[in-house]
Amino acid sequence: MEENFGVDAEQFAALVRQRLTDIGEHDAVYDPDEFTIVVGDLQLYLGNIFRETAELPSDERDARIARFVASVRDEDEPEAWPAVRAALRPILRPNGFGLNSPTGDMVALTRPAFPFVDELVAVDRPNSRSIVSTATVADWGVSADEVFAAARENLTAMAGSHGIKEAGVLRFADNGDGYCTSWPLIPGWLTGSGDGTHRPIAFLPEVDTLIITPDTGDLTALFAEVEQLYRNAVRPISPQAYTVDDHGTVIPLDHSPNHRHHALALRARCGLAVTEYDAQTAALNEAVERDFTYPRHKDLAPAFVASVSYVAADTGPRTVTVWGKDVEYLLPEADHIAFCTNQSGEMTTLFETPFAAVAEITGLTPIPGMSPRRYEVRHWPTPETLARLEAASIPR
Repeated sequence: MEENFGVDAEQFAALVRQRLTDIGEHDAVYDPDEFTIVVGDLQLYLGNIFRETAELPSDERDARIARFVASVRDEDEPEAWPAVRAALRPILRPNGFGLNSPTGDMVALTRPAFPFVDELVAVDRPNSRSIVSTATVADWGVSADEVFAAARENLTAMAGSHGIKEAGVLRFADNGDGYCTSWPLIPGWLTGSGDGTHRPIAFLPEVDTLIITPDTGDLTALFAEVEQLYRNAVRPISPQAYTVDDHGTVIPLDHSPNHRHHALALRARCGLAVTEYDAQTAALNEAVERDFTYPRHKDLAPAFVASVSYVAADTGPRTVTVWGKDVEYLLPEADHIAFCTNQSGEMTTLFETPFAAVAEITGLTPIPGMSPRRYEVRHWPTPETLARLEAASIPR
């Protein structure tokens, strides 16, 4: 197989433009600042495919480019509801997916699947897939529930609902057509998978990788492998482990507090939380600097977009955010909130209280439509409220 010595971004864009020319698209315009190629009304973002093909031999890279470019032709496929219904597929993406996409008509149709992970719907075309937006659903004249139901129905017809019975660790590497990371969304599918004796555990580190293992033995090495896959992924989903409860519902493994690997499950959950809140923080700050407003929240007054920190404690990993005096916040939902004051130029932590207790005592409510969740905080608690928060705090 021919060795690939790599190409830089400019050379890669030239390869894509040449392929477009080969299929008759002679007016493609390359924008090096955005790393996109515009063909008519279609904008092709090159970043993901450039990273995905970076380590491929040149013949495999060229085949991927050919398939990518063929998506231009897919745009001519019919989009009316009766014609498109059979092409719908459910997909999983982290909350941060599409944070920098345009607002308005381009808002993706989403619903929560797991903490920090959403279910979306894709239109599966011969050479590409596109994400269904809320505006598209309105054009189809159907409800969001109908769209999600059709997507899951189509996936069930492809993958079945009984799972895959096999001992040992099952690994699925998708080519983009199988939607393997969506299989756990099919009711009963994960319950029916594995060795038939032990409860199954599933990992979805990136969009084309599904790993299933029986819940037995020492899985420490597998957690480490999944974390690395997630960190290195061009299109990550989650480093978390997922299993099923007594009713067959898919749940994150950290919801099983007595599990032998609960600390590893917490580490994965906290890592996902920090990653998604970091992405949201960056997107919100960039939007305010650029547009002087928050996307999809134009009436929300600017405030400090607080971050989430990972804390490795003897009781297990946790996430912490800061509520400081005399600062207005868009506060994330962390495990704990550290209440802090600025004394002589130094930040001093007064105490740290579990988020659930803070929400109950102060009446925090999430900002509608913001994911991951944030809370608008404009005032420092009153002395009476502060005393109650301290009484509910964890020992220091």
